[in-house]
Amino acid sequence: MDTKQRIYRLLPIARGDTGGSSRVAQFLLSLWNGNRYRVDLQDLLYIDDDIFQDMVQVLNDLYQTNCQLDTFINEGDIKPVIESWGNVYKFQPYEND
Repeated sequence: MDTKQRIYRLLPIARGDTGGSSRVAQFLLSLWNGNRYRVDLQDLLYIDDDIFQDMVQVLNDLYQTNCQLDTFINEGDIKPVIESWGNVYKFQPYEND
């Protein structure tokens, strides 16, 4: 399975409304725009193994190819995830920062 196939397996999960969906959404949103959306790595420890393996492989593929997520998907693909989860995972600096 290639990177794009893995990402397209993860996108429908991220569009859902389960705990796993929120974690996959965090992951994809942070890859889409890491300055705007942050992922809590500890949350990723509670994902089903097959989903976790896809996420790790996507991250590795992006690293190995020196590509960004938008190399494989477009804004229309990620927009439903942003609409569902964007406000939840939008980066909010701490008041003391």
